[in-house]
Amino acid sequence: MPGLTPVAATLQFQDPTGTALTNDALPKMSPSFSPDGTRIAYTTIDPQFGWSTWTVPVLGGTPQLTWKNASGLVWTDSERLLFSEMKENPHMGIVAAAATGADRRDIYVPAHVQGMAHLAYPSPDRQSVLLVEMDQNHVWTPCRVVPMSGASPGRLVGPPGAGCTFGAWSPDGRWIYVTSNAGGTNHIWRQRFPDGQPEQLTSGPTEEEGIAVAADGRSIVTAVALRSKSLWLHDETDEHSVSLEGSAVDARFTPDGKKLVYKVVSSLGSYPLPGELHVADVATQRSETLSQAFKTIDYDISPDGQRIVMEVADRDGASRLWLARVDRALPPQPIASVEGHQPRFGPDGDIFFRRGEGTATYVYRVRPDGANPRKFIDQPMPLLGEVSPDGRFVLGWTTLPGSDSSAVQFFPTDGGAPIASGGWWNWSPGARSASVTSADGTWSYIVPLQPGEPFSRMPAQGLRSESDVSQLPGARKVSAPIVPGPSSDVYAFYRTTTQRNLYRIPIR
Repeated sequence: MPGLTPVAATLQFQDPTGTALTNDALPKMSPSFSPDGTRIAYTTIDPQFGWSTWTVPVLGGTPQLTWKNASGLVWTDSERLLFSEMKENPHMGIVAAAATGADRRDIYVPAHVQGMAHLAYPSPDRQSVLLVEMDQNHVWTPCRVVPMSGASPGRLVGPPGAGCTFGAWSPDGRWIYVTSNAGGTNHIWRQRFPDGQPEQLTSGPTEEEGIAVAADGRSIVTAVALRSKSLWLHDETDEHSVSLEGSAVDARFTPDGKKLVYKVVSSLGSYPLPGELHVADVATQRSETLSQAFKTIDYDISPDGQRIVMEVADRDGASRLWLARVDRALPPQPIASVEGHQPRFGPDGDIFFRRGEGTATYVYRVRPDGANPRKFIDQPMPLLGEVSPDGRFVLGWTTLPGSDSSAVQFFPTDGGAPIASGGWWNWSPGARSASVTSADGTWSYIVPLQPGEPFSRMPAQGLRSESDVSQLPGARKVSAPIVPGPSSDVYAFYRTTTQRNLYRIPIR
């Protein structure tokens, strides 16, 4: 899932000995010291997208599961807490509670049932809360300040229309600091509280993540990074670099396996990652720009390999769907009157996509000319995946029947009950194999397929765990997700380079 992603496998307390505090495989994020400095709270996420908070002694000891359904926890004083809580998956709100878990009350809950409030930062006087949230499309919104009383939804702060991922207060409460992707790269901004205008503090090719304000308010500490992601092609003879500039993401082979389409983005900061579409010839590795005038958010290739459907934001920020030719024989054309996200080609030329309706998003299907738009299923769908090569199934991430947990599932295009898929599937040209990656991105397998079958034979209840996926016939675990190609010897993969260090930045 895009957005707030736990990545660390261990938690370490940085004293002169670099003491490791955990040694399990759970992804972790958002460490926070207790008021007395003796404990660290941190968040973990499980494969069913369940969030939990653990605590561990600073000097070492056994981690304890302290609060279930709680993430991004911080102490407001020795007796009270702020944390994010899942209301109804994936709806997340900010909650205040006593350290015992009693006296719980909502501080802020997004209006949209697919909105997610992830992180909260109490002001020094404990009268306000600065928070970080995503909208119904899992896109970071500007940060928000709300009253600690929960009496109102507050107001947005920081650069308008840009995603905010971290925040902090000055010790005297007169300044708010946020990381924002205004301009396309994550940088730190500040804004005088309560009624100032945003001011940019950092700039340049690096991006900043996290903010810690010094006790005297005269400097901040942040993680400064240079990141790049290159696309490579593995074939029968060697490995070849495909992308030469920028960072490459979202690669897909055309159905005949002769071309490789990918996006080039300027930054690997916060989702979404709009960029130019490029197409590379697999035989020669020569690459050409496919959509120079468009910043594509998401896209898909038609089953005949001739067309591409793109999600592109218009001037007002609304996502519109466009059609383009892979051979660039004709200029891109908008699909009339269609606003939506994550377009996918389906059977008979239909295009599946997500669009908002009331307080949720649903999957619709439409003809390429915009005719006959109709709802695919009545169940809300926060994320849409691929359509199986035979057009019989659509992948989507949503709640499991009769459960508060969410999972990726196969939805039959002709109706019928969904089937748990075990993760996100990405099929090779000709459907000779598929990669299966967990919803949280922590594991990935390559699974060989039989002719005419969109997925390997699986249990009647579907695939509900990594163990289920690993037992599929011929399943092979890989260290990182790959893009399956036309044969086992031909596939695409990424190489990511990250240089990150902590810097202290003076504030004037």
